[in-house]
Amino acid sequence: MRAIVTGAYGFVGRYLTRELADAGYEVLAEDIIDLYPSSRSATGFEALPDGVVYQKCNLLNASAVEKLVKEWNPDAVFHLAAQSSGALSFKDPVGTVRTNVLGFLNLIEAVRKNKGSARILAVGSCEEYGKRSSEEMPLSENADIEPANPYAASKAAQTILALQYFRAFNMNIIVTRSFNHTGPGQSTTFVFPSFARQCARVKAGIDKPVIRTGNLDILRDFLDVRDVVRAYRLLVEKGETGHVYNVCSGEGLNLQDALKMMIDEAEITVDIQTDPDLLRPVDVPVFTGSNRKLCDDTGWERKIAAKEMITDLLKYWCERSKN
Repeated sequence: MRAIVTGAYGFVGRYLTRELADAGYEVLAEDIIDLYPSSRSATGFEALPDGVVYQKCNLLNASAVEKLVKEWNPDAVFHLAAQSSGALSFKDPVGTVRTNVLGFLNLIEAVRKNKGSARILAVGSCEEYGKRSSEEMPLSENADIEPANPYAASKAAQTILALQYFRAFNMNIIVTRSFNHTGPGQSTTFVFPSFARQCARVKAGIDKPVIRTGNLDILRDFLDVRDVVRAYRLLVEKGETGHVYNVCSGEGLNLQDALKMMIDEAEITVDIQTDPDLLRPVDVPVFTGSNRKLCDDTGWERKIAAKEMITDLLKYWCERSKN
């Protein structure tokens, strides 16, 4: 099967290209950077797998996207490319909407004009659900969407467009609402890589034994990125077109418990300090999703437990701290 992965140089894209290559797909990796480096880390996870082709393309350039799709003639398209920061979306709402909505529209138009039969996975976000009460958890795909920032609104618009193209043009589009996920290579602007980097630097004697955090008294639904990309592949292979799927663990992970796991694994003694700059004006105490539909329709199941996810992340940062 021939596939295009957009946003292939992003955190999830690098794992997805490897997942697809290992499953026997012919993969074209698309991103906006000039050249995909052969390797940028000690583990080599950022390198393109053997046989994967890289091509630069700006999804805002409709004619370039049409050319890319026509030449590769994919059986499947995994759309990951996005401006994915809620905080940045407040600073640049126009750029966020342009990238996330117009870029997606150019892509599905290119597929429709080419042959229209390729299966498309439009990766959305749990942020489309907005701020909800703890009593509503776990959220199912039938929950109302109430986006609370321009990024979430742009992803909600992507979902609406995807389903409209399914209804109007009978296109094979599947939509996700993906919850939190992490793993080696994720930016330290995210909570678990931040914890892991701080623990690793303390363990290596680089920093003083202090861990700075935001609010730890919250539960979030986390998956290892390797489980996420396997879900994406299975959804394209077995999911129902015209449907929305939560991609999530179905369980809540307390951030304080997760940090304790990491500290214990690192075998360090630290002072945990709340950093006011890391606190949000409003934090939903509990935010989890239901993965029943994903499991029932594709046979997916979580393979990497929270402990393994956290251990692997810490090992990655410990290795980097040595260098």
